Amino acid sequence: MAFSLAASTSTFAGAKVAVKPVAARRASRATAAKAKYGDESVYFDLGDVESTTGAWDVYGEASTARYPGQQEAFFEKGLGRREAMYSFLALAGPAACLVFGGKGAKDAKLPITVGPQKEAPLGPRDKL
Repeated sequence: MAFSLAASTSTFAGAKVAVKPVAARRASRATAAKAKYGDESVYFDLGDVESTTGAWDVYGEASTARYPGQQEAFFEKGLGRREAMYSFLALAGPAACLVFGGKGAKDAKLPITVGPQKEAPLGPRDKL
């Protein structure tokens, strides 16, 4: 069995098929990735932290009374409303389940409230 780059034999008709020789590829050079960002590729500057990460000191003071009185009342009122809503839901949820169990199940004619409608048919050997 001979191997030829110029021509090969087809398995169906036995005709010659022209094949181009494959050129050898050159190995590509390995290059390091370079980033173009900032001055001379400086990502984080310990000397100028505010310009690098942003200013975190928003209000300029570390006291606990940072907000005006009206804003403080707004936030505290929201927390009070949330606690009131949780307590309402804790009481209303089980109450709704009990009301449905008593009234809604009868209106929906669930089998447990209606009871058996007719005698159960007897099975083989006259047993249930």
